[in-house]
Amino acid sequence: MQIKEKFFTKKKLTQSATQFAINHLYPLLDKTPEQEGKPFIQPYPMVPYINSKQIGWTHYGVMIPDLAPPHRFFSIMSIIGMPGALAFDTDHALVGSPRRNATVVTGTAATHPNLFRGYSIDRDCDMRADGSLIRFGQDLTITGSYPDYHVSANYAGFELEIDIHNTDKVTWFVKTPIYDHLSLLSTYTGFLTWQGERQAISGLCTFEYAASVSPYLLQDKPLNDALKIPLDFFTYQIINLDQDTQILFNQTQINGVTALSQAFLRSMDSYNQTYKAEFEVQTYQPELAVAPDGVQMKLPKTFTWQVYDQDRIILTIHAEVDTAFTYGLGSGYVGGYAYTGQRNGEAISGRGYIEYIDRR
Repeated sequence: MQIKEKFFTKKKLTQSATQFAINHLYPLLDKTPEQEGKPFIQPYPMVPYINSKQIGWTHYGVMIPDLAPPHRFFSIMSIIGMPGALAFDTDHALVGSPRRNATVVTGTAATHPNLFRGYSIDRDCDMRADGSLIRFGQDLTITGSYPDYHVSANYAGFELEIDIHNTDKVTWFVKTPIYDHLSLLSTYTGFLTWQGERQAISGLCTFEYAASVSPYLLQDKPLNDALKIPLDFFTYQIINLDQDTQILFNQTQINGVTALSQAFLRSMDSYNQTYKAEFEVQTYQPELAVAPDGVQMKLPKTFTWQVYDQDRIILTIHAEVDTAFTYGLGSGYVGGYAYTGQRNGEAISGRGYIEYIDRR
């Protein structure tokens, strides 16, 4: 009993310290409010920084939330280097040191369980210093520069070729002197081929980039979990509300304390607006997911979002996951869902994309 009391006392103290940092220290660094409702200003280097002494990891992502069956969604979530965070480090996938390692999860509902893979930056990848070429083995290539990119994917009988055009509608999840994380509202057009059938695709997507310091800048060796940044819960979701409008959702917890729970609304003719959002899992999948390293995780089956403009609910989502969850979003998973709900009193329905990690 005494051991339990000491454990809970210690956890309460660390959570209090985390809450203080979130409420009082982080706002001193946070520059996202200054970017609200503004265009993406150029030049801004979206480059891999693989040899930087100041940047420890970067991220490139492309997400399409609403493909037709059987694919449902397409996503690329790559991490170049390792963040040094509990939720996102994948020590079991290291094929080099943390700074010289890259991981990718990419695919659709149909390609499950493919593809998650670790790559040696030096042996398997080609990453140009200017960001014009980002290649992961023979599986995935991103070429171009803002505002136009091309994505090629080829694995497990799946092929995708799309052209992406970034708008200047940017969402800044994080903007600090040591960590930037952004999402650009984008359009795509191209095709995918699966089991010999070629399908033309087009619509709204996201193009995402992040760059940050990491503890592996100090020592390029794997860290014990107890020494990693205690980011222990993360969900990120995307819905195209119509052919011009996109909403993003994010809830992040550090040491069990909510650091962020927001929705981000943008469209082809309007810049990002950020709102308070509440996320609640209603039911979980009947079986625990088991990762390649043996970590077990509860994954959601049904959940809700409520989005607030001050005290007024402007959007409600009721979602049910209807695809398999594919492993590889850090130590978590990606999938797709169907939703119904209301936006400003009007009924809405469609599809969404979900990223989910729960290491609490």
